[in-house]
Amino acid sequence: MNQQIISVNRDIYVPSFNEEVDEYYDKSPYKKYERNCIQYECRCKAGSLFMGNVMFKRHIKSKTHQDFIVNYKRYYAEADRAKETIKELRIENEFLTRKNIKLQQKIDGLEEEFHDCE
Repeated sequence: MNQQIISVNRDIYVPSFNEEVDEYYDKSPYKKYERNCIQYECRCKAGSLFMGNVMFKRHIKSKTHQDFIVNYKRYYAEADRAKETIKELRIENEFLTRKNIKLQQKIDGLEEEFHDCE
């Protein structure tokens, strides 16, 4: 019996936002004829998964998902924006921390040179 470990890439589906009409809408996260698609989990109901364009199109037609899109702004949009902001701030913090360490090392080196000259 040949057993293999298969890694499953799963991501949470987030609908797109139309700024002109201030509404969320479904846009396929897949390219046409894409292979090795990422599996998405939709928060419209527990255990709702899709993988590939065909499954995505079938999923977005469900009544549960349609209600989810209508109410997305009320329940999920703020939390998703907060997650994105936190991610960006962590990245910025890491860059600034590294820059701070380099500058501190330069300061320490210059202090050593100054004390050696005296």
